[in-house]
Amino acid sequence: MSATSARWPKRDAFAFAGGSALFVDDIRPDGLVHMAVVRSTRAHARLRRIDTAPAKAVPGVVRVLEGREASLRLRPLPYQFGDPELIGGRRAVLQALPVDEVRYVGEPVAVVAAESRRAARAGAAAVVVEYEDLPVLLDARAFLADPDPRHIIAENEAVAGDADQVLRAAQHVVRTEFSLGRSSTAPVEPRGYVADWNGTRLTVHAAHQQPFQLRAELAEVLDLPTDAIRVVVPNVGGAFGLKMTGPVEEPLVCLLAILCGRPVKWIEARSECFLGGGREQLHEVEVAHTADGRLLALRDRIVIPVGAEAVQPGWRQAFVSVAAFPTAYRVPHLDVRSRVVATNVAPWHSCRGFGKEAPVFVMERIMDMVARRTGLAPAEVRRRNLLRPEDIPHRMASGYRVDSGDLPAVLEQVLALDGGPGADGVGIAIEVTPEGGGHAAGRLGPGVTPTLAAPEAAAVLLRADGSVEVRTGVTNPGGGNDTALARLAAEELGITPDQVHVVQGDTDRCPPGTGNASSRGVAVGGAAVVLAARALAATLRSLGVDTIDEGSVARHGPLEHVREYRPDPPADTEYRYSYPYFSSGAYVARVDLDRATGQVRLRSLTAVHDCGRVIEPVLVEGQLQGAMAMGAGLALSEESRFDERGVPQASSFKEYLAPRANDLPDFVIGHRETPAPYTLLGAKGAGEAGVGGALAAIANAVDDALSRSGGREVTSVPLDPPAVLALLPEEAP
Repeated sequence: MSATSARWPKRDAFAFAGGSALFVDDIRPDGLVHMAVVRSTRAHARLRRIDTAPAKAVPGVVRVLEGREASLRLRPLPYQFGDPELIGGRRAVLQALPVDEVRYVGEPVAVVAAESRRAARAGAAAVVVEYEDLPVLLDARAFLADPDPRHIIAENEAVAGDADQVLRAAQHVVRTEFSLGRSSTAPVEPRGYVADWNGTRLTVHAAHQQPFQLRAELAEVLDLPTDAIRVVVPNVGGAFGLKMTGPVEEPLVCLLAILCGRPVKWIEARSECFLGGGREQLHEVEVAHTADGRLLALRDRIVIPVGAEAVQPGWRQAFVSVAAFPTAYRVPHLDVRSRVVATNVAPWHSCRGFGKEAPVFVMERIMDMVARRTGLAPAEVRRRNLLRPEDIPHRMASGYRVDSGDLPAVLEQVLALDGGPGADGVGIAIEVTPEGGGHAAGRLGPGVTPTLAAPEAAAVLLRADGSVEVRTGVTNPGGGNDTALARLAAEELGITPDQVHVVQGDTDRCPPGTGNASSRGVAVGGAAVVLAARALAATLRSLGVDTIDEGSVARHGPLEHVREYRPDPPADTEYRYSYPYFSSGAYVARVDLDRATGQVRLRSLTAVHDCGRVIEPVLVEGQLQGAMAMGAGLALSEESRFDERGVPQASSFKEYLAPRANDLPDFVIGHRETPAPYTLLGAKGAGEAGVGGALAAIANAVDDALSRSGGREVTSVPLDPPAVLALLPEEAP
């Protein structure tokens, strides 16, 4: 751990713990009306008629808006994160409300504004919608063998060598299928917006990760100048990808505010929050290996059902899943191809892990399968296939560039740290996690330089009272990155963090930035803060100011410096796509298995995480604990299920079984610091690693427990009691 990494408490921790922190639903301007959404009850159907008259007759209803009127007032929705064609996707023209056809149960078909939430819900319930049912696609397994181009919205590949030839010649081949169930995010606070139009300017308070992207989207859809919109993000009760730009409720709540001439609020219900999801994948895998456990070739055919087509970035996780193979390992011959399929359930939203957890699960299950077939220990198979320090920097087949890390050392450290209790099953896993917001730069040809993600910016201001204000384009989704930003500025200026005030999430006050995405907050946004603070410190030294106080400001006036920063990896055309830094980690899980009920108990979960330089240990460990808890849920209980008509079966935490505190052990976490070579601070991401590693380690531990009972191999998650019982032999007690 770095010498500067003292343990500071999270800023405003007592406000959050004590309930005084301000969230979107606490904002209640005068004249407020509330929005409710009328949602489709069909998975796929033509809209024959929408009768809004009964809703308008409900006491308290102010305005009703359906698709035909909305299409006259709103432009089509813009895609987020750039053109879909850049990553092999097709473009669709999508409106905020459908005019002719609905594509999933829960799709908005109209919105109602009313004086109270109760009246808005009553008005929404009164809207009459007539449907003509159309064929429904819910199960994407058919696309493994018989692709239907009408439903394919993207195809991606990562290819190196000649996997087919090696597989034909190999003496040892593993053939299997893997599947990951559809799952969601479960923030404490669902989405929410308050839109207020004063006749010339729109102010939107939003539970959101990306205020500048939201402002740009609203400007385009509402046909307003960008400077006519202000987005303000108060405290956010968790995001995990759910609160990125693109959901249709964003422009709709704003349009209602314009039409009503009054502030309009929409707070998402938990049942609405659970409509979306992500992560579901089907894999057909063939792996060639030697008798001594070395991987020779991997072929994977993947079907990724992403729900209905949407402009929000969730479906792009499918691209990252392919590009991240073969994760932490050397595989000379690789052929990974995916079909991204539109189905008649709600669209994917972004989910923490952003597609990187699926390849970790697949590769770590492969490692254990090879170990079982060769008689080697699982750790030994990994040792023989891991990327070594001398292999790094390493070019993946997709063009991703693994910039740093010591994976063998991380593995040995976690094995030494694991001191868990005796258990029915033990599993290990290793992950690498591309982070830093690298988005596709297109299918590059010779001589074309890859484009990195946009820079982050920060302004550091010496205020009249002698305090320092940091304004940044990165936002805080609840993890506390403002604590680290204050600390970094304070260190450069020779003051204490409590003298620093951090401003985030206000498009009028902050410089433009990406908000919260891909673990950029400290590694990239923090570097911009450091550069701006250094510039201010240099100016103060030039003025002979040794101590920052009110007197120094009175003599010299307020001083401000603004700086931008982005990581600077080599501009090499060999790398078609670039995430600027890769975190890594190793995990050991221990589980007990009740053979009578199929219930799995997680006894211990140990991790060693390498996120480069650790700026704030408390925050880093909090991020990893949350990711590991999420991985445990994906491994054992969390799944978004639908009935045969496409109706969601999870509308609350009674049906969507996220792990509770008493379902989890105390996690044991160690650190290894391998600095990122192309970031100013040497820091990498600490927000996405842990999901895939914990998921895979727990799945491997359950597989180990099953193997000792004569059970079948684990090939799918979640491993809830019915799934586990189905893997046990019938004669098991």
